[in-house]
Amino acid sequence: MKQVQITVPYEKTEAVIDFLIDGLNIKNILKFNADNAIVLQFRIKEDSVNETIEGLKSRGLGVEYGFVDILDLKASLPRDAEEKTNDAKIQREAELAVEEIYDSVKKQASLSFDYISFVILAALMAGIGLIQNNITVIVASMLLSPLMGPMLGVALGYVVRDKALFVKGTRNELIGIALSLSVGAILGIVLLIFSPSIANSVQTDFDGGIITEITRRGGFAALDVGVAIFSGAAVAVSVTRGDMSTLVGVAISAALMPPAVNASMMAILGIATANTIVLNIGIGSFALLVMNIILIDISAIVMFRVKKLTHMADKSATWTAVTQFRKSSESLYHHIPVEKIEEKVSAFISAEEEEKHKEESKSKSSEKDEN
Repeated sequence: MKQVQITVPYEKTEAVIDFLIDGLNIKNILKFNADNAIVLQFRIKEDSVNETIEGLKSRGLGVEYGFVDILDLKASLPRDAEEKTNDAKIQREAELAVEEIYDSVKKQASLSFDYISFVILAALMAGIGLIQNNITVIVASMLLSPLMGPMLGVALGYVVRDKALFVKGTRNELIGIALSLSVGAILGIVLLIFSPSIANSVQTDFDGGIITEITRRGGFAALDVGVAIFSGAAVAVSVTRGDMSTLVGVAISAALMPPAVNASMMAILGIATANTIVLNIGIGSFALLVMNIILIDISAIVMFRVKKLTHMADKSATWTAVTQFRKSSESLYHHIPVEKIEEKVSAFISAEEEEKHKEESKSKSSEKDEN
């Protein structure tokens, strides 16, 4: 269950309540009188959140006037009878409102010290796992990798037409990939210094048909395509349900982190030792990386569309309390464009200054008369 709290100006209250009851079939609406506005509260099922929010936005709530807050309820008693009978109903729509999903993804797509640190640490662990041919260490690196967040930002930014989120996700994803490639290149240089024979070992394994963690990422096959597509779809479904799992993040990282580290590490070894086979493995890993990025984003976008996520309306005006110009308590809150507010404030200040100037003139005139 979710609790919806709506703050509306007095003059809009009756129209909003009528729409909630007649248009959205909302029951048990609580009404609170605040000093400056009316607060309405009611509860809805999680699968009705998106429909409710879109309906309120279509009437201007949260866009042109008022505020809409969605609150999580850990438990609610008594349990709704309709909820008991509909537990098995299959829902296609997202269980969270697009605004809730947006806030969650925006936070995950942010660039921070922690993000950079986890990328570097995950890349180091992935490199060690590749060198040691140790799948356990590679999986551990996937658990640390935060590359999933920015990719979600790219997909969701495209779907909801938010250029800022799209650019932010793209930039931070490229930064993460660049850091991973840099760590792989550094590991390649370290191997050249302390273990230059590893290039020959990789070539021997490749020629002998031995599948290692390094050689298996030297290209891509149909199964690799499937992993990328299913990972992108899974992460989109997960985030729209509000139960983002670390395991879903592992699926994304599996398609990105090891190929990125392997690509630069093998490229450095191949170029330095003039070993074309090792270099080709590096090129193949980079091609796998690029393919995975594209397919994950596309599949996530498609799944967001399937879940019926739409773009968010822009706020074209500000709902502001301007106490200097209120005529009555019923019209305290107004939907006033920003430029109008500036004009009224300027006029108010000018009027105050003019009144002050008149008082000073009268005072001076009185002093002259007395003299």
